[in-house]
Amino acid sequence: MKPIFTFKCWVFLFTTCIIHTISLAQVGINTTTPNGILDVNSSNAGIVLPRVSLTATNDPLPVKNPQTGAIPVGTVVYNINTTNTGSNDVYKGIYVWTGTEWYNKFTKKQAEIFKQSGPSNNGMLRTASNVDYQDIPNLGVSDNQSFTAKYSGTYKIELNLNYGGGYVKDLEPGAIDISVQKGNFKFAFDGLSSDIIIPAHTKSTLLVTRYYAIWEQYSIVRYVDLTAGTSYDFSLQFDQLPSPEFVGNGNSGDGLGYIGIPDHVPCSVEFTYIEN
Repeated sequence: MKPIFTFKCWVFLFTTCIIHTISLAQVGINTTTPNGILDVNSSNAGIVLPRVSLTATNDPLPVKNPQTGAIPVGTVVYNINTTNTGSNDVYKGIYVWTGTEWYNKFTKKQAEIFKQSGPSNNGMLRTASNVDYQDIPNLGVSDNQSFTAKYSGTYKIELNLNYGGGYVKDLEPGAIDISVQKGNFKFAFDGLSSDIIIPAHTKSTLLVTRYYAIWEQYSIVRYVDLTAGTSYDFSLQFDQLPSPEFVGNGNSGDGLGYIGIPDHVPCSVEFTYIEN
């Protein structure tokens, strides 16, 4: 006898096939042709990740596994909290759980540069030999400059310094007069144990034609450990040493030295986060 399939049997077989097909299919949102197990398509909206307040990179909480046990490796969240403890700190951004810690998917970046500037002589400093340390415009003590660290960790401080000499005296008529003008840059930063003193020198010549402001550039790098959310005061100054071979003994007029020209060779202080 041939088997007889009733209507109910056909419905059961059809439903079973549909369920089996769905279980093997990819899922598409706003697309009928998904290219992966999940394909989300939109021209004006994004995926909103779970927003949580993490407290440390080595603490999975407040995220939990709804099936109990440890949260799965690869769990992704968006952290809305920032901590400044100096250890295992978190900041706002996307984090992935590695099994032992939260890993931020985007490299921490912070770089800020402070340049010499000002209205007087376009921010150039004519430095004298008889006045001790002078402020470099926009970077001096009187400018009250400060840098605020966004993260806890190691920062690089890079100083770019420029020094040019004034007019040399006509020391020996008819001869080539070459003299050296000297001084010291001083960088003060409250994250360092002491000020940084950078000796500097430049040359000027005279033989019919005067050559002055022959720029010498100095680049100094220091590394410091800073704490997120903390502001650090800093200043940059220059002290020109006695210059008896220069006009006015380097104390006035054309004998004054030159510290930077903002549009061409400015002095600058740059902070860069380098730990990650």
